Amino acid sequence: MYFKSTQNSIGNALIFILSSSLTDGRGLLYVQAGEKRVLEDTFADIIGKARFGKGWSSADLARNAAVPEKRIAALEGEDRPTEEEIKRLSGALSLDPRKLAEIARSEWTPRSEKPIRMLRWIDGRIGNYPVNGYLFVDPATGEGALFDTGYSPEQVLAQIKKEKIRLVALCITHTHADHVGGADRIHAATGAPIYLHSDEFSEGSRPPQGGALLQEGMEIPVGRFRVRYRRSPGHTPGGTTFLIEPSNGLEAPVAFVGDALFAGSLGRAQSSSTYPLLLRSVREAILSLPGETRLFPGHGPATTVEEEQQHNPFFTDRF
Repeated sequence: MYFKSTQNSIGNALIFILSSSLTDGRGLLYVQAGEKRVLEDTFADIIGKARFGKGWSSADLARNAAVPEKRIAALEGEDRPTEEEIKRLSGALSLDPRKLAEIARSEWTPRSEKPIRMLRWIDGRIGNYPVNGYLFVDPATGEGALFDTGYSPEQVLAQIKKEKIRLVALCITHTHADHVGGADRIHAATGAPIYLHSDEFSEGSRPPQGGALLQEGMEIPVGRFRVRYRRSPGHTPGGTTFLIEPSNGLEAPVAFVGDALFAGSLGRAQSSSTYPLLLRSVREAILSLPGETRLFPGHGPATTVEEEQQHNPFFTDRF
């Protein structure tokens, strides 16, 4: 979890019902998950994360990019860059200059995609800081899986009760508080196992009550669907991406990526030593999926593999 500003209070989350919602004969409500177009990260966020990943100070970046240190501070404070600054900074930070320029000029956001009737978007808040959770429901059986909590157990439980969903899995991408907060309450109320990776727990720490550690080759049944996982560490040691293949009316693969990847950006690496791991795991575990795969991150809008291959500045070579 990386907060752009300090928050002093814990806010309540809301589950938004969007204008693109659909209903079936039983009155179940389907909403497009993550249908918001504002990027999680700005140009300033991206160069700050890349600098952190390199293990550089502002002075280091100024020296390597031949940009004055005062100007680096201004740019990381959201000042607008010049074309020459974009060129120099992208070169020094190993970012793609064309893709970085698109985000600096606000020329790109992920295109809007067709709503997925199985998904509900949980728009959580810690103070004013937004965090996403996702509820995937098989409409034929009423079984559902929750992907991260959105720090919003009360709203999740209310939605489950409203739609008479039988929650059979709580899949945690990583154990930062904004993604796992309230999982114990949801487990206590539903009995759903909490699936997470063992690498999230350092020596001496243990999974929560109801925790079920992911095993190689494991598939989690959710009605007629199967949830598989791919390791995507770097933001945290046990970072996990959960994948559902198309079937039974689901037209394209969906992947819940946590904070490994945001639309047009990445989550912050745990440290400069794990930055290469984060880049590699996102490339190999997420951006190797079919181009039409819908990606649902822990913050910001949904995107696709193809969009990220074409527009994410952290990746400079071809896929």
